[in-house]
Amino acid sequence: MKSGLTVEVLSHEDGMMIKEIIYSRLELSRGLLRRMRKGGGVTLNGQFAHITQRVTTGDIIHIRFADEPTNLQPQRLDLDILYEDDFLLVINKVAGMAVYPTPAHPQNTLANGLAYLWQERGLQRKVRLVHRLDRETSGAIIVAKEPYAYQGLVTQLRNNTLERQYLAIVQGNLSEKTGVIDQPISHQHSTKDHGMKRIIADEGKAAKTYYRVIQEYPNYSLLSLKLASGRTHQIRVHLQWLGFPIVGDHLYNQASKLIDRQALHAWSVRFNHPRTDKELIIRAPIPDDMKTLLEEVKNKS
Repeated sequence: MKSGLTVEVLSHEDGMMIKEIIYSRLELSRGLLRRMRKGGGVTLNGQFAHITQRVTTGDIIHIRFADEPTNLQPQRLDLDILYEDDFLLVINKVAGMAVYPTPAHPQNTLANGLAYLWQERGLQRKVRLVHRLDRETSGAIIVAKEPYAYQGLVTQLRNNTLERQYLAIVQGNLSEKTGVIDQPISHQHSTKDHGMKRIIADEGKAAKTYYRVIQEYPNYSLLSLKLASGRTHQIRVHLQWLGFPIVGDHLYNQASKLIDRQALHAWSVRFNHPRTDKELIIRAPIPDDMKTLLEEVKNKS
């Protein structure tokens, strides 16, 4: 199956080269254009054309995407789809599911499930996750169905216009009900966690997290958090540094009898659709284990 991009040449573009229109109007990266040309090529009014060819008003340029077979093992998994159209989808990932295969988790990952979904839908596409979630973090994750949508969404992510909001249940009550944690994050060296653990360190990469207290209970708080960067374990590390670690976080806190994983959920994503520019806000309902935890801490009060 092939898809692509189609544009009609406007009057002010009369006499321009095809590549000039592609770069200016579609903001297509040169690397992506090279891959498209290898896979299907560029046509002008239905005829194959070179990107240096000049156009006239009303001409139709079409760029075809190449088929991209994936090397992932397709696995039929029960995926909770929050939103889907021809260009992207948003999945509500369950806690305990890794996003990509690793030596520790070679199967039953989100990517394996998406490979099966692509196969079922007749899509010859790579699995392109726009961002990631830790294995034990639940919630919304955006997946692009085509390289152009992926490019547009990743650009928004880098420009910090793709907004990701999280819910976390932490130990303790914060004196400042809103705030920002602006602390660099680095790897922790020589640790039994084999380099997985992160720490606050001056030599680390810049990281910023905004937080707001939604509800307080005796010795527990429900927070809303927004990322202004996307470092590994960022929210978990920042909240530990602040002195309010996430309940059940085995790596940055301790195991809890109230929940068997970190109480962190990717609650919503907000972004502009890469094809239509329409703003989308997609929310993932709070999972049952975090609902139960909230009931437990309410009852303790």
